[in-house]
This record gives sequence, structure tokens and C-alpha cells, in this order.
Amino acid sequence: MEKSIKQKAEALFDDGDLDVLYELLAPYLEQGDPDAEFLYSSFSLESKNETEEEFEERSMRLLISASEGGVAEASYRLGVIYLYGDFVDTNSKSSSEYFERAIAQGHSHSKFTYGFSLYYGSSGVSQDKARGLQFLEEAAKEGVGLATEELKLIHARE
Repeated sequence: MEKSIKQKAEALFDDGDLDVLYELLAPYLEQGDPDAEFLYSSFSLESKNETEEEFEERSMRLLISASEGGVAEASYRLGVIYLYGDFVDTNSKSSSEYFERAIAQGHSHSKFTYGFSLYYGSSGVSQDKARGLQFLEEAAKEGVGLATEELKLIHARE
């Protein structure tokens, strides 16, 4: 999807113009465009009469495809879904795999979220303080304020 179309689609989403957004995304969805899949994973249309279960199944399928297609935000969202058990049972292995993918795709906030879990050994993630600290430091350098605050707390305890 071209950058200008993606920006228009994101503006339509932000404005809640979902029917117009779907019309814009439809040809890209037919092509399996990862950015279109990511956007469509986030909303449901009343006209489609989709149940909550159908929406969740479609959303997961589209997020997985978008993640595999290189959309870092989709990988991050899947990491969070598996971390907290939204739509699915919690699964620390799947969560870690998606956070790792998001990090490889350049997603700064994943470095904070996954780094936090690694540093403290929380959310079913085996503790690895050195690697967790590395991710937290990288996230802070990339402008993630929560990582900066967490590093202050860590250093205050040392």
C-alpha cells in the first residue's frame, strides 16, 4: 500500500469512517497487503453482522498475516495479546516470539515491554537481566518514556 493511501486509511480509522475505510482497503485486502490487513484487524462493520467470536478469529488471522508480512505493530499487538490473554489463552512462548519479531522489525515499544518481562522474569518469561536491561536501554534511546522511567527505578535500586 502506498504511503499516501496508508495515511488516508489511518485518518479514516481515527475519524471512525469505517465504511469508507473498508471500501478503500478492499482492493488491498484482496491482494493480501499487510498494512491493509493490520488496519482491518482493528475494526468490524455493522453491515457485516460479524459476531464477537468471528471478529476475534478474523482479527487474529489478519494480525498473524500482517506480522508475517513485516508490520511491526501487528507483531507487537500479537505479543501483547498472548501476554495478557486477549482473544486467546496466555502463552509466554508465543508472546516472546512475537515480541522478538516486533523488535527485529524495529518496534521500539516492544523493546520496553519485552525488556521489562526479561529483566524481572515476569509474565512467564524466564529472567535474563542483562538482555532485559539491553532492550530497556535501547527503548529509552529510541524515545520510549516508560523505558527511561523504568531505568531510573532500576538504577536507584542498585
